[in-house]
Amino acid sequence: MSGLKRNSISNFNNNQKPISMTTLALHDTDGKIERRDPLNIEDAVIKTDKQFMDSPEMEKIAEKVRKDKNIELGPAMVWMTLVYPNISKSKPAKTKKTSKEFRHHTGYDYMLQVSGELWDMLDDKTKYFLIWEELLKLDPTFKTKEQHWVMKLRKPNYSNFYEILDNEGHEEARRLHETIQATASSLYDLDPKQEDQISLF
Repeated sequence: MSGLKRNSISNFNNNQKPISMTTLALHDTDGKIERRDPLNIEDAVIKTDKQFMDSPEMEKIAEKVRKDKNIELGPAMVWMTLVYPNISKSKPAKTKKTSKEFRHHTGYDYMLQVSGELWDMLDDKTKYFLIWEELLKLDPTFKTKEQHWVMKLRKPNYSNFYEILDNEGHEEARRLHETIQATASSLYDLDPKQEDQISLF
């Protein structure tokens, strides 16, 4: 499996058309996270001051998590990217379903984003924990009667965290969560109240 170039960055602003947006697909059928041809958006203008960067490291960790934890995603495909400088100062990561238009043109069912500046400061185990937490939010469901897949998200609650607690133990899971909070707080010089607002849920 070929890696992605770290310097493949897509910059978007009001006066510039987006350049190549390389994407990653998470395939449950072959157990790999692969490169996929990007959406042809030569004529699109996306208004944002964010930068989107491909991450071979995210790709590798997500594939390992999926295999280690037997996370079944059926035919679901996930677009993964780092967002610089961040999604928001209080949002380490975000997973959501893609729009019908995006899904129609790319084939991607979900979008998994991680705040880039925070990601760069985390140790390997905490990165693994963060990706694991996000992948647990995916809930592709096969409808037997209709004979098709419905791409859902689990409701934002602590049920995902409980699965990690069962695997890692309460103290270790709490330590990993607090590591993310403390790292973001240090990075953005947040006060205690703002730090408490940092959440994975």
